[in-house]
Amino acid sequence: MKKIIETFRSIGDFELRNITQDKPSCFNGFVTVKKYRVTIEEIEEPKEVIAGRLQKLWDECANWHHHVPLKNAAKKIGYELKNDAGAKRP
Repeated sequence: MKKIIETFRSIGDFELRNITQDKPSCFNGFVTVKKYRVTIEEIEEPKEVIAGRLQKLWDECANWHHHVPLKNAAKKIGYELKNDAGAKRP
C-alpha cells in the first residue's frame, strides 16, 4: 500500500534517524522484515502562498518569542509583514 503525506514539518537529520533501520528485527511484538522507501521533496509553491501563511501566523501571534523568527522567514522570501503582531488573534 502506497502512503503519501504532505506536511509543513521540515524533515531533517533528526527525523531521518528516527525512521532509519538498517536490518530486520522483532521487538515488542513488532516484526519488521519488509523494506520501505521514503522520498522527501519540497513542494514548490508561489511566494504569495507562503507570504499569506506567514502573514496569518503574524496576525495571530500571541508569543513575542516568535516575532523575530517570523520576520526573518518573511525577509527570506522578500515579504514585509503588515500590521502589528497579534493584531488579529482569535
